[in-house]
Amino acid sequence: MKTLFKTTKLLAIFALLISIVTISGCTNTDDDISNEDTIVYDMIGIDWSFYNERAAEFITLTARGDFNMAVAMFNETILQGFGVDGLQAAWEEIISLAGAFIEIHEIENVEADGYFISGVIMRHEHFGFGWNIIFSEDGIITGLSSGGTIPLSSLIANNEHTATVIQRDKFTDYHIIVGEETNFPLSGILSMPNNITGQVPAVVLVHGTGASDMNGVPAAIPHSPNQPFRDIAEYLASNGIAVIRYDKRTHTHGARMFEEYGGSFTVMQETIEDAILAANILKNDPRIDENRIFIIGHSMGGMLAPRIHAEGGDFAGLIFFAGSPRFLLDISATQNIMMLEAMLENAEDSAERDALLALIEDIPLQMRAQIDGMLQLSDEEARYIFIPELGVSVYYILDMYRNPVPVFLEKATVPILVMQPENDLQVLADVDFALYKELLAGRDNVTFKLYEGLNHIFMTAASENIADALLDWEIPDNVDAQVLADIVAWIKGQ
Repeated sequence: MKTLFKTTKLLAIFALLISIVTISGCTNTDDDISNEDTIVYDMIGIDWSFYNERAAEFITLTARGDFNMAVAMFNETILQGFGVDGLQAAWEEIISLAGAFIEIHEIENVEADGYFISGVIMRHEHFGFGWNIIFSEDGIITGLSSGGTIPLSSLIANNEHTATVIQRDKFTDYHIIVGEETNFPLSGILSMPNNITGQVPAVVLVHGTGASDMNGVPAAIPHSPNQPFRDIAEYLASNGIAVIRYDKRTHTHGARMFEEYGGSFTVMQETIEDAILAANILKNDPRIDENRIFIIGHSMGGMLAPRIHAEGGDFAGLIFFAGSPRFLLDISATQNIMMLEAMLENAEDSAERDALLALIEDIPLQMRAQIDGMLQLSDEEARYIFIPELGVSVYYILDMYRNPVPVFLEKATVPILVMQPENDLQVLADVDFALYKELLAGRDNVTFKLYEGLNHIFMTAASENIADALLDWEIPDNVDAQVLADIVAWIKGQ
């Protein structure tokens, strides 16, 4: 039987790939907005104590090993698909990741399309851990999903923390809090070179799509052995460049963001604000040259890097690490086509083949219709239409549409390094990398680097098509040494 986490990983990847066909609520041509497949952000009048008491009871039963009693709270679907064995396997995996269970730290809540989610944050021996328990209105558990591990420092009340200093070979790790005075403090690490003579250059690492921890590990794949942000930080710090990495806001405060912002949050709250706060930490550190602070944005972080720079990051240079200048839905459409093409190779008969070909042909038309539908909505309407597979409102997508990457690229006059893995199945060398070259043509301060045989996280590619993309997270590896050396050389050359 699959464990919860393997199931969750597959759902997370599938959700990304099918995102282009999930905004059907935006394509209405009349004045009424369909409520189908939407979430209305209305927290008023919900008795959360009822659901949270049920959640606490479920966690207590599970933690003491009474799995039969715990699954008695499931509905029939999850009982049949998951059951006692699945719950026990999932709990044992949590214990292996986070250590022995200690207590429930807190519970956050969000209502989602008639379902009631208690986001339980548990304190374990080594880490905190988030478990989202999804209830029907009458308090029956209809689903579970992993929120991933959470640094214990993030659980300390009132944003207080004990400074942790860990001496490494050639550098020192300092525990920091990004946004310490805000409602969304984030645990992070500043890796600082040792034996400093004069001020050093520095880098802010910015995540891609979805919730990820400070090491660049997606919350949907918490047990992955690959930690791309840690690889980058430790290599750069060993070579005289300071680096800040930190947990993404949706990783630590996902439920709280919905409670505070509802459908109003965009990449500004999700990513941009925290990247600027991290840059300010570096600018205020006397050991760091404030005129030589750079940003490395991975995937969507690379897409947003020019905007972060324009919104107040004020970097000395931008590094796009498997980024894209395209609109998010364009990328999603391409991924859907690639997924369907992979299915086409295994089609069993001509009828299935014809059906897949029709879907492939229809995707560009679907995307155009969805964009047209979104543009007809007022901002208020867009805030109340939720895209479950992406975990955001239509307003989030509209914000990205209104702030296209090429506009910010044109404004960015600082040096730029564009790095692209040739075997990337999510951001494509012949599409996204080529478009960067077109948009940035003629600039003498832009460098392009293409890397043969590497995947989306700049490790040796294991997957051959997008349907097998999880393989790249399953096989232990490290960010390619040449990639890391090129980053160091480029930064030191600026």
